[in-house]
Amino acid sequence: MIQLSGNSAPYSAHGSNRALFRLSATCLFLATLSMTGCSVPNGNAGNDAAVAASSSRADIITISQKAMFDDLSGIVTQIFEPLRTTLQINRDDTDPKMSHLVAELAGKGFGIQRVSADQGANYLSYSFRDGDTEEQVRATIVIGAVEISRDYRKLRGNSITPTSVVRLSGSRSPIVVSDSNSRRFKVEDPALADVQYVASLDLDEASPIISLITPEVVSNVSRKAADGPSLQALNSSKVEVNNLFYGNDSTFASILDDYQRIDQQIIIFGNDSMVLGDTNKQLIEQFVDAKMKDNDLISLVGCSNGPTALEIGNEGLALGRAQRVTQALLARGVARDKVLDEGCWAPTNAGDRFPSRGVVMELWRSNT
Repeated sequence: MIQLSGNSAPYSAHGSNRALFRLSATCLFLATLSMTGCSVPNGNAGNDAAVAASSSRADIITISQKAMFDDLSGIVTQIFEPLRTTLQINRDDTDPKMSHLVAELAGKGFGIQRVSADQGANYLSYSFRDGDTEEQVRATIVIGAVEISRDYRKLRGNSITPTSVVRLSGSRSPIVVSDSNSRRFKVEDPALADVQYVASLDLDEASPIISLITPEVVSNVSRKAADGPSLQALNSSKVEVNNLFYGNDSTFASILDDYQRIDQQIIIFGNDSMVLGDTNKQLIEQFVDAKMKDNDLISLVGCSNGPTALEIGNEGLALGRAQRVTQALLARGVARDKVLDEGCWAPTNAGDRFPSRGVVMELWRSNT
């Protein structure tokens, strides 16, 4: 799936045509990059010092940075399925580093959607942070709630060597780190070919999250439809969920048939906000540490019912709030498959059924 402008849902190919469409769309996107002023510099044109001398470091991408992107993008493909995942980028971004990263991920089969701001369940960003010496640098790629980072040391000849394991937060996907020597990547310590799962440190970032509604998910239903909000959407695990404002039928009802509800906690958010705050984090920690046992499940209903001034609307707020709580649960050590998140959204109040701006968190225990 690929979309080069606007905020509407990306086109989605069906059946056996999906791979062919994705390949064609990727070629179109790469061609678009090559015709713009932010085209990717030639990786063989000179060394880092020569390139840096002709332009400020903020305006170019060095050969060593390309090598870091190449290393981390191999981790990205293990967490997200390329042919089924669309990444969002700012449509006004002209950064050559981002252009190179996007071209690399598009070449691996990821769909690309350009949006007006930092919106999207899989919004893409990156950073390079200098270490204690000029040769040390930490590279980071962030996709939605997932953050991948690693430390490197720049060597002679524009090559790099990793100086840390891969750090991964926001996901517990099994990862294989395949460090191997190449022209630009030198392995000095084979023991660093490993992954360290860490808790997310930025649960309070205010980046809006929207779900990607496609014809494949809901036919003839739009988030901005004149007859009201969408009836269905995708949760943070890309599972199609119903809008519970219009009924009590949970998408996960069949899973919970053999479970009994043990406890409930309401997590309240500020108006038009997805920031958890310290109090809510403590409530979530207490909920998990004091009450959850092995094989228990946690269901979440993210809610946004009433007026909102945000472009992402009630749906984005509801599912975004549920994802924020999901991130906090993962950071507390809860397995992703133990969290069942869905939403309730509408421009009007839901009465006593659901809170206007919160997440209903429930603990379920097996009857067997």
